[in-house]
Amino acid sequence: MQKQYKTETYKQLKETRTQIVIPLILLTVTSYFSFIWVIAFNPDFFGLKIFQTKISIGILLGFLLILLIFVITLIYVYLVNKKLEPLIKKIQKNV
Repeated sequence: MQKQYKTETYKQLKETRTQIVIPLILLTVTSYFSFIWVIAFNPDFFGLKIFQTKISIGILLGFLLILLIFVITLIYVYLVNKKLEPLIKKIQKNV
């Protein structure tokens, strides 16, 4: 049977993890579903050209979506290293 840690540090770890993960998941899911929604219900919008160039709005927004997910990943890694890792090390030291 797995030992459950009910220390204050463990509770703080769970709360902090939730505070980090939930907003980032919502941002990720919202951006993906918005992109797919436009593809499904208004695909002609993504075919429009930007300022007389050969680049369409769909290509630009697709690139920006990939860039956004990359930035979200960087934010997640930064926050985990700054906030969660110290708590994990503290718990490991007390076990």
